[in-house]
Amino acid sequence: MVDLRGIATVRKHAEELISRRLAPAEPRNDGRQTPYRGHPVFVAQHATATCCRTCLARWHDIPAGQALDDAQRAYVVEAICRWIANQYAPDAPPS
Repeated sequence: MVDLRGIATVRKHAEELISRRLAPAEPRNDGRQTPYRGHPVFVAQHATATCCRTCLARWHDIPAGQALDDAQRAYVVEAICRWIANQYAPDAPPS
């Protein structure tokens, strides 16, 4: 997917998925809302502990129970995209 569509498209997908599935104060099915496969963003979420509000609180010190603000959303998307870029082009210079 990344090779075919490019990282810009994957970043857009990450932004949309995070806004819908993770950003609300009480996401629907929290803890079970992120599949383990099917899209590079889902795989990256598990690899970076950005898959649910519990992991965000535990590993990234982003408290559960309140909606993610713009800076927190950007942080999560950046973590996901950096992981994806490293997986698909580990020898490329950082962007």
